[in-house]
Amino acid sequence: MRILGIHIDGFGKLLNANIKFNEKINIIYGKNEAGKSTTHSFIKSMLFGLNKKRSRANLPTFNKYEPWDNKEIYKGSLVFEYKNKTYTIERVFNSTETTLIVKNNTDDSYINNPSLFLNSVLSNLTETSFDNTISISQLKSATEIGMATELKKYISNLNTSGDLSINTIAAIEYLKQQRKQVEAKQIKDATINYTKMLGSIKNAEREIKDPKYKNTLTIITKKKQKDNDKIKDNEKLIDKIENEIDLSLREFNQNGFDNRTDIDTLKLEADKFINEFYKLKDGIRKATKLISNVFMIIIGFALSVINTIFLVVAYPEIGSIINIYTISSSFEKYTYFLNLIPIPAGVIIILLYIISIILFISGIVLLITNMQSSKKLKEIISVLSTVFSQHIGSNVVNIQNIKLFNSHIDDMYYLIDQVDNKRKKIKYIKEEIEHLREAQDNYLLEIQEQQRLQYEVEQKIDKINQLKNEAEKIKEDIDLNDTLQKDIDSYTLSIDMLNELSSKIKIMFGTYLNENASKYISGITNGKYDSLNVDNSFNVTINTNDRIILIEQLSSGTMDQIYLALRLSIADIINRNNEALPLLFDDCFALYDNDRLEATLNWLNENYNGQIILFTCHTREKDILNKLRIKHNFVEI
Repeated sequence: MRILGIHIDGFGKLLNANIKFNEKINIIYGKNEAGKSTTHSFIKSMLFGLNKKRSRANLPTFNKYEPWDNKEIYKGSLVFEYKNKTYTIERVFNSTETTLIVKNNTDDSYINNPSLFLNSVLSNLTETSFDNTISISQLKSATEIGMATELKKYISNLNTSGDLSINTIAAIEYLKQQRKQVEAKQIKDATINYTKMLGSIKNAEREIKDPKYKNTLTIITKKKQKDNDKIKDNEKLIDKIENEIDLSLREFNQNGFDNRTDIDTLKLEADKFINEFYKLKDGIRKATKLISNVFMIIIGFALSVINTIFLVVAYPEIGSIINIYTISSSFEKYTYFLNLIPIPAGVIIILLYIISIILFISGIVLLITNMQSSKKLKEIISVLSTVFSQHIGSNVVNIQNIKLFNSHIDDMYYLIDQVDNKRKKIKYIKEEIEHLREAQDNYLLEIQEQQRLQYEVEQKIDKINQLKNEAEKIKEDIDLNDTLQKDIDSYTLSIDMLNELSSKIKIMFGTYLNENASKYISGITNGKYDSLNVDNSFNVTINTNDRIILIEQLSSGTMDQIYLALRLSIADIINRNNEALPLLFDDCFALYDNDRLEATLNWLNENYNGQIILFTCHTREKDILNKLRIKHNFVEI
């Protein structure tokens, strides 16, 4: 794990602060009260959270870092790299909201169980283990004797349990005390009448299994509600259909109809006029096509005049009578032609008179007839124009509008048919509603019967519950004894396992601790001390080539180096199956002289694979790193 950077919205005195870290050595420098310890606590709080429960242990810490002016900004974020992916931790610490979000920045997703994921990243370190391993500070005792005592206590916890925060001896003593307390709670002779009570309960339970007590109330209620809903739906449907009928009738009335008879009457009359229209129009068109009536009259008159001339020519005596012989003399030359005709002139003249009279009279008759037909056609067109104007919005009488009118009449028939069909549908729906309402009454009777039966069942169940309560009171003592015995057995097994485990840890961990811590003390002291030994009595000695030195004989600086070597050794154990965790040094080199500090920093740079974050109020760490030309990140706050 490598911390890439932090952002502090509000934490203690720090507001809107950003710090970026490199992958190896980082120096966070600041004078006293500049915020180094606050930054250190922020990193720890981002990893483990900040408990806000009101207890003597944590409330002062929670209140200590709560911003004074704006408690809503009591939050921040931490970006870290783990297994070649980057993640962002976001936490809110204020009293009204506590949140933890871990986002995978690499694929832009969120971790479903952020707490479990952080435990894995931190190698399942507890907050206490964090304080006692990778979060490193100097030994706090003022005197060298006091420091030796504190270091022995630290090693005692480590050597007996493998954890700096657990003392197996105290744990075993605690388990023994708990076992005694449980043994005192056991109750003797608690099985009287329990079997007899169980028999009474079984008899009562057999009674309520009778099929007549089967609860169908829910089914009936659902059916009743379903039918009731259907009634409401049908009533709404009736309202909808009636509205549709009203709209259709309104349209029907707007077209001048009150009922189907009005349509039949209009259609009958309109058809009569339309048929007359076609008949008259065709009659007028045929007469005009044969010959003009006027032309027939003129032909008839002209023929009669010519025939008269022929009469005078053929019969001069008649001409003298009518005193037109002088006129006919100019036509004498036509007599020659008349004499050539084999038919007598009188017959021809008579036939011509008949033809001229027929033409003249026919022309007059046809003219009068056409005039009458035209007048009647105009009257019919006037009537149809009025009808068309009212129903199709056009007063022009032509074939197109006649078709449009007939289509309109068909639409009105369709409209009134729809109204009739919808009225029939309403009648059917009303009949269905009546049947459903009758069913509602039957449902009420069934529900009342079910309620009565369920009341009987409830009475029987109450009786069973009373019997069970009495049996439970009897069984509680029996179960309590069984439970207590299991607890006693568990405590006994735990004590035996802790004794066995403690012995194994002392052998295995003690050997590893001596070997691993010796490697670290040799590196930190630049080979001055290369063998550290912790015996069964937790006495710490440093082995040199010519003598064995007790911890009480060492200087404060050397004891601080042993303290650092032990912590680094534990960090090595923690990280052996995971990525190296960052080391956080909090002013832990105060007792180191420059040579000792130079050797330690140089060794850490070359031998520790993880990240190092060093909080200090001095610049000598920076100066030494610059002197050694060791790349580092220097941040001043």
